[in-house]
Amino acid sequence: MDLLYESSLTKRLRSKTFRAILRQEIAYFDQEKHSTGALCTRLATEASVVQNASGVRFGLIFQHFFGMVVGILLGFVYSWQLTLLVLVFLPFILFGGILQIRLTAHYASKDKQILEDAGK
Repeated sequence: MDLLYESSLTKRLRSKTFRAILRQEIAYFDQEKHSTGALCTRLATEASVVQNASGVRFGLIFQHFFGMVVGILLGFVYSWQLTLLVLVFLPFILFGGILQIRLTAHYASKDKQILEDAGK
């Protein structure tokens, strides 16, 4: 059911974006950053990004968070000393995860720019 909703959301977003592009003045298309290739790349990628962020990502975040909480609770039940040792390293693990997310976003924006430039 969620996939059907996400695909209809993506279709509707692409349609509205395309209509908004068609309503622009002629001078809008004269700018290099609004070339045909750049606009096609935006239509193809930005709607997919919204689809990926809408449902699946939030579900994964909640799943990982509650899995971590349950794991810590079970760890305290079976070996509280080992759980405390693991909790000492938890900030380093979280820092690594945040760093990975930021680097991935940085390189994704670079890839998007390269695709737009290639489409010109």
